[in-house]
Amino acid sequence: MPSFLIKLDHHRVIARVWPVLAIALGLLMSWQASGAGSFAAQRSVQMLALLLVIGVAGWTMRQSLFVSLLPVSHVGRWLCTCSILLASLSVLVAPLPGVALLELAYLLMLGVATVLIALSTRYLSRLGWVILGSLITLFMLVYALLAADHIQLVWRFADRHDFGPGFANVRFFADVAVGLMPLAMLYALGRRRPSMVAGLLCLLPLSAWWWLLWVSESRAALLGLLVGAAFALLVLGRAARWPVLLLALSGVLGLAGWWFLNPLGGGSGGSGGTEAVFLRDITSSSRRFILWPEALGYALDHFPLGIGPMGFAYSGKMLEGHAHNLFFNTAAEWGLPLMLLLLGLALYGTWVILRRDRAMKEEDKRIFACLVIAFVGVMVNAQFSGSHIIPLSSLVLVLAIGLVFGYRPGGVSLPQVSPGSMLHSSSSPPSLRATLVWAGLMLMYAYLLYAGLELYWLSQESTLTCFREQGRAYYYPRFWAQGRIECMQMVAPDHWLFWSWR
Repeated sequence: MPSFLIKLDHHRVIARVWPVLAIALGLLMSWQASGAGSFAAQRSVQMLALLLVIGVAGWTMRQSLFVSLLPVSHVGRWLCTCSILLASLSVLVAPLPGVALLELAYLLMLGVATVLIALSTRYLSRLGWVILGSLITLFMLVYALLAADHIQLVWRFADRHDFGPGFANVRFFADVAVGLMPLAMLYALGRRRPSMVAGLLCLLPLSAWWWLLWVSESRAALLGLLVGAAFALLVLGRAARWPVLLLALSGVLGLAGWWFLNPLGGGSGGSGGTEAVFLRDITSSSRRFILWPEALGYALDHFPLGIGPMGFAYSGKMLEGHAHNLFFNTAAEWGLPLMLLLLGLALYGTWVILRRDRAMKEEDKRIFACLVIAFVGVMVNAQFSGSHIIPLSSLVLVLAIGLVFGYRPGGVSLPQVSPGSMLHSSSSPPSLRATLVWAGLMLMYAYLLYAGLELYWLSQESTLTCFREQGRAYYYPRFWAQGRIECMQMVAPDHWLFWSWR
């Protein structure tokens, strides 16, 4: 890793951009495949990214990770203990403990990866932020070109879901876009002074991705970007004007493209409402208004532990595999108390953001504004999607959260790092407890990989059975909390994943 990417002189420090490279690799692989192949490729890349971040960076920073996981206050320790107890009980009493443990392992890996990214982010230099933004901008541009080529080929007979080529569903593209688009602006705004040339270079891919969102009517992502920009402008004031202006200008250009190049009709380039080749129903809730009351009903009927992790995929009802809402899904599957703790953590994080800008310089606030827009955007989007459980988009969620809470302005002093201890919180070697915590995390990762592969192969074997029995091909169970577990049980009822002591 080049030393100019970090604020340390130590050349052996772990590469800070591995998660971003993994996300870009996942997008590139998804362009080369379609349907289930794309989904499998994104799953594989996500598992590799988690292994790199937790296995390699986690080992390097195990002492800092161990210290970061220990709450400082008495209230924090009490809440952490209650959370661990409730999560453990939810797994133990779940209808399928083996599958529930898989969900717990996955969410734990996402949480630890978020902490590690936050720890690494504080050492990222200004040039590192520019390089980070340039990587995202470059891959967004490549994707825009490939998407334009694909859409040109299917223009006459496609529906709006084809506006996210390489993704099994257009929502998956929207989940990725809402986090990456604000981060791409770091290429132009991560400098001490905004670069007009870099801003123009960012404008093309941003406008193309806006156009994809407008035409595909990805309402949750559009709402997330708009709310994120408004929040940054409200909190950071004048410092956020450049990020918001660049995002707004590209959004207007994308909207103009929607008007002139839109088969939905309504603009001069449209084919007319009656002849539109796209299936359109912008008033549809995609069954959200059915799923959300159902989730709250599960939470109340199974208080306080919920129906168990991945319970939506094993509820006996032909609903979606999740509630399409981060908090409602947590309430249904993990219980109302854990949902309230998660909500409190999100509100506390928002309060931290509100206070963070007081000691920042103007040029530091521009970087922070991009990160705030990404964070608010992904959190708003998560209230209408399953971005925390869908492959690839959950990496974007982790990246956005880790970057915003790990960001430190240029003038803030960093902890001293000795040549022999690298990123440890002190010059002393890592403690035995820190090493044991890392080893425990790797055991959980091993279970995630093994059980996840078992679940994946079962899902492949049961696809035809699920289609025959349920009449809907996309009910087949996927890698984690989507699809129907009942389909797999039809094929392998005695599999160890389905063992239960009930």
